[in-house]
Amino acid sequence: MLPLKLRMLALGALLATLAMSGCASYWLLYPGMAESHDPHLNPADSGQSYATISVTNAGGYKLIGWIFANAGDHGTLLVAGGNAQNLSSTYSVSRYLIGNGFRVLIFTYQGFDQNGGPADLASLIGDAQAFYSYVQSQYKGEPIAFAGYSTGAVAGICLSDREPLSAIAAEGTFNPKTVVEDKHLWAAMPLNAMFKSDVPDELNTSRCLQESKAASILFVHNPADPMVPYDSARRLYDGYQGQKQFLDTKTVPGTDAHFGSVSDPEARAKILAFLKQHLA
Repeated sequence: MLPLKLRMLALGALLATLAMSGCASYWLLYPGMAESHDPHLNPADSGQSYATISVTNAGGYKLIGWIFANAGDHGTLLVAGGNAQNLSSTYSVSRYLIGNGFRVLIFTYQGFDQNGGPADLASLIGDAQAFYSYVQSQYKGEPIAFAGYSTGAVAGICLSDREPLSAIAAEGTFNPKTVVEDKHLWAAMPLNAMFKSDVPDELNTSRCLQESKAASILFVHNPADPMVPYDSARRLYDGYQGQKQFLDTKTVPGTDAHFGSVSDPEARAKILAFLKQHLA
């Protein structure tokens, strides 16, 4: 996972990024940083067996994922990280979910790791849908859930307006369409219309929640999150009319509050219990 200090520096580069290109994909994805800050974790070193699978997205690009499966598992959890996260770093924050009676498939997007194509917000939902289709074909009739971090949480929520999901655990979620207002970046307001137009309409989290086919959504957020304002996540939660829960993670000094569950064992236990309930 990218250190908080570096991600804050990346956030501080927003105005320059917008002024140079108006490219929301650049700011919200950062595949180069994902590569340079790869923790290079091999699950086998921790005794966890896995298989590398590949799918092809709608653009014709090959994408890889890691699937963790044991005999007797029922249901599959798709796991997607946020900006500047590759397979290894996404595994690092979600490995506690492995080996709990359901399969876990960790994936990243077009342009990350060895995946083909350029990193592009417009590919995110199609990328997630390609892995969803793989699971659906391999394990017919079994439930599929989603756990996402930050941008990955947006991908999961917006996948659910296309495909039914038994549950979504969305940590650090936000609306890419309103991120300038939500972060109170008033100096960027003259460029806000350009930024909004660069974010695909299919990633409008508020709209996705209105049309979501998820059975239940667990919103996970830290009140001290420096990347995504807590109140913006609460507004998304309040506006969702489906079955829902909100889980505050505890603030631990010196840790990354954006992914608060990483340093909060009680929160991880509740997330796991929620997913097991809907994948059983």
